[in-house]
Amino acid sequence: MFQKKNIEINSLILWDENARFPDNYSNSKESELIEYFISQPAYAIEDFLDEIISDFDLPQLEKLVVWKDEESLVALEGNRRLTCYKLLANPEIIKSKYKKLFKKIEKLKSDISISGDFKLECVVSEDKGQCYRFLDRKHNRGNNEVNWGDLERNNYTVRRGAANHSIKLKVALSNFIKELELPAPIKSKVLGKGFVTNFFRLTTTGPARKLFGLNLDEDGSLTYVDPNFPEKLKVIIYNVLEKEDFKGNPVDSRELNKGPQIEKYLKSVKSTDSKKVDKKIEENKKSDLFQKDSPSAPTPKPTNRVLPKSSSRRRLIPSNCRIRISPTKINNIYRELKDDLLLDESSNSVPNAVGVLFRVFLEVTLDYYAQQNMHNFSKSTTISQKIPWVVDSLMSKGYDNKTFNNINKVASAKGVHSFLSIHNFHEYVHSTVTQPSSNELKTKWDNLQSFFELVWQDLNKKN
Repeated sequence: MFQKKNIEINSLILWDENARFPDNYSNSKESELIEYFISQPAYAIEDFLDEIISDFDLPQLEKLVVWKDEESLVALEGNRRLTCYKLLANPEIIKSKYKKLFKKIEKLKSDISISGDFKLECVVSEDKGQCYRFLDRKHNRGNNEVNWGDLERNNYTVRRGAANHSIKLKVALSNFIKELELPAPIKSKVLGKGFVTNFFRLTTTGPARKLFGLNLDEDGSLTYVDPNFPEKLKVIIYNVLEKEDFKGNPVDSRELNKGPQIEKYLKSVKSTDSKKVDKKIEENKKSDLFQKDSPSAPTPKPTNRVLPKSSSRRRLIPSNCRIRISPTKINNIYRELKDDLLLDESSNSVPNAVGVLFRVFLEVTLDYYAQQNMHNFSKSTTISQKIPWVVDSLMSKGYDNKTFNNINKVASAKGVHSFLSIHNFHEYVHSTVTQPSSNELKTKWDNLQSFFELVWQDLNKKN
């Protein structure tokens, strides 16, 4: 059914029905398909080229999946990779339209030897339906891969011999915790997703090293000067999992994100509080099916804090907004708006930068949603035209149309004088006079947050 073959680059054809291509690219010339890949930043062709060159001496990790259609050999899986190899073998394909990239490829090629007869490892079948099984496994089921977390990445870096002192300290502390007198679920949870970053911020940065005298011996094991460190560590672990100390003060990354704050918290930790931890663990034991008591990890208490006025926050996006965004560039824009760019009344406030980047975030979100739903906007498509397409697509999936009331105002020609109008977003970029106020921008985000959350919720579900 399948054959393993090494096939020359020139004999392989890009698949014009690949889901990455818009419908109107069917039956396009190969040069047009290659140019399309280059034109889409999300496909990161330049980065892929750099990676292929740097790892050119490594055996090919992923085989191309090739459908033999009569005499043609069509790559159903591996089109980005094949595009890069074709460019490296013959950069003349893009010389006229992408001169800068052409020059870069010419320079890259000087480090390797490659031409059109260079062979790639492929699995080949005449049964297109069988080839689709590979695509389903990789793109619909993520090849059943589970990404490494912080702890796995740290372990790998240490074992590879490329770790700095900070990473070695984290691994040593993780190993130390495994021997600590705490129930396994608690130790596992504090080193897992959602807690480990905050835990390491409290225990491996400057304040903790100074207060507890943390270091490493010749074997890479953890050493400490404070004789009460093990008991204090139990308290810190429990506080991190409950997100508050025994006095009810918050212990999370939003509250303890600077050296002085961390030092103040660590100085407040008492070794005698480890007895409180033991008592809490005993109280929180859960009975299993066999009626045996088994200790469980603590669950953070729900907070009933009085919410501040929305405009009083210091950045565009409120801290309680949690949007998971996979594409690196779009996520970086989101994180800059949420974590980095100030939007307050201080002299460090940057409303102009936030206004421009807010507009960028809106547009790249619309573009990415369209791409992931087999549609690509033309270069002439405006944001006012993109919004209705995305809204119609989401509504066709059964989402409540009330969610789209505010985003529709952004695109509406009738609402040109509305503060939500895309016209105002454009003014942030193009006007030499108009400047957004901090409160105006934050109010806009508050009105549009539910739309952004829905879009990315739908994209994550799709992925």
